[in-house]
Amino acid sequence: MERGARHHNGRPRFMSEINVARERGERERERERECVGDMIPFFSLRNARECLLGALGIYTLCMIGQEFYKVAGTLAAPLWPSSGLALALLLLGGWRLFPSISLGTIAATQSFGDNMIFSLAGSLANTLESLLGWFLMVQIFGFSNSMTRVRDLLVLMLAGAPWGTMLSAILCTLGLVAAGSVKPTGIPLSSLLFWTGNVLGILVFTPLFLRLSQRWKQGNLLGASAGDHLWTVILIVVVVVGFGLKDTAHTGLIPLAYLSFPLLVWLSFKWRRDVTLALALVTVLMTAFTATGHGPLLRADPMATYAEMTIFITVYAISCLILMVAVEEGRESSAAAVEHKLSSVRKEAELRGIRANLNPHFLFNSLNAIKSLIPEDPAKARMAVISLSDLLRTSLRLTKKERVTLREELTMIRSYLDLQRIRHEQRLDCSIDEDHSSLDCLIPPMLFHQLVENAIKHGVESSTESTPMRIRSALEGSSLLLSVENTGRLDLGHESGLGLHSIREELSALYGDRAAFTLRESPNHSVVAEIRLPAEV
Repeated sequence: MERGARHHNGRPRFMSEINVARERGERERERERECVGDMIPFFSLRNARECLLGALGIYTLCMIGQEFYKVAGTLAAPLWPSSGLALALLLLGGWRLFPSISLGTIAATQSFGDNMIFSLAGSLANTLESLLGWFLMVQIFGFSNSMTRVRDLLVLMLAGAPWGTMLSAILCTLGLVAAGSVKPTGIPLSSLLFWTGNVLGILVFTPLFLRLSQRWKQGNLLGASAGDHLWTVILIVVVVVGFGLKDTAHTGLIPLAYLSFPLLVWLSFKWRRDVTLALALVTVLMTAFTATGHGPLLRADPMATYAEMTIFITVYAISCLILMVAVEEGRESSAAAVEHKLSSVRKEAELRGIRANLNPHFLFNSLNAIKSLIPEDPAKARMAVISLSDLLRTSLRLTKKERVTLREELTMIRSYLDLQRIRHEQRLDCSIDEDHSSLDCLIPPMLFHQLVENAIKHGVESSTESTPMRIRSALEGSSLLLSVENTGRLDLGHESGLGLHSIREELSALYGDRAAFTLRESPNHSVVAEIRLPAEV
């Protein structure tokens, strides 16, 4: 089994959890292949070939199921494997494979020597049963063939198994009545027997065939470790011990029948989806032994024997399947948590790289401003160096945080504007319009500052006249709007600069599609840079 092989290769469990994401991707690709399979034309050579293969499988399982009728001469088998295969065929290939169910059923019932009326009724019943189950599971409830979610098991148990089989049981019984094999007074009992046998056939064999199909596509149909083979042998031995004797019926030794239950429960944790093979093996062996007069489930009344077998299969099937999907879903949740943690680490590293580029960028622009002052006004240059020192100290403190309040960011921006006024004097005409309700909102450090820095570089520094600039913050619903507007024309070449590129990268890493950055030209020929992000306090 796959799980046994994986745990014996010595790889750390942590790496196994990480690889679940890859397995999930493989299942998505498998689902895409299934969708492609659904588009295969009904009237095509490939569909005809697959229908014939499916019909052969239905016929074979019907012949096996026929042997189970020998359980004390009941009208229906307590476990009907072909129902499980029929539903699995449609889940794997789509509705186009329904002829395989009709053909396989007719061939089997004719081999049994059944009346043609019953053969036609049984063929129609089994086909409608599978089509209705497939429609409810796939088209209504979105069932996934991987069966790694509790939701998928509930869909199988509550939608796929009971309703189509109920219709089938009624039609089969009516066919027996029409053929003269059942009296009208026997319709309720006959319908119940058909229904339980088909339901249990679906619960046991549909998950099995879905899993075998997955292993086939993975090229690992028979792959198993030596340990898995050993556990399989032990399981068979335990079942034989419980059912191999003829003297255990009517003796109070019924617990012998359930000797294999603890082992099967444990294998549900160990093998996960591969436990479906063990479940089918145990239920088939139990039914075969009981049908031949062995084991503690035999009773004097045939209906009592049928009831004991039904209880046995129901307990085993539901218990194993619930444990299987619970373990699978828990494993996927654990892997998703690991994947999320790794993603967070990658984003944090990415942000550190972005911010590592911001500080040198900011320093470079500031030093350029001071350099231009040195020949013109050395006194102002000295004041600018002191202001820059204070500004850098503040920026280093803020950039160590993941988030800062807008109030702190605006304090930083005001200090930066004071530094720029030393150089540009009256040419820098800046106003700050702050929404007081937005000041406690948390934002990434230096994010808003980059808009201001970019506006000065491409607005004030490129103009010889007074350049009005408006800095604005506002709360708009659940969003925080940060904008900088300055006179000038939009130069698309500036959109790829380090500052603007950093803004886009940081917003994408932190907020995904919940934040946006735009650069546009307003009707009054000014350039507006806007950041819109979720308002967080």
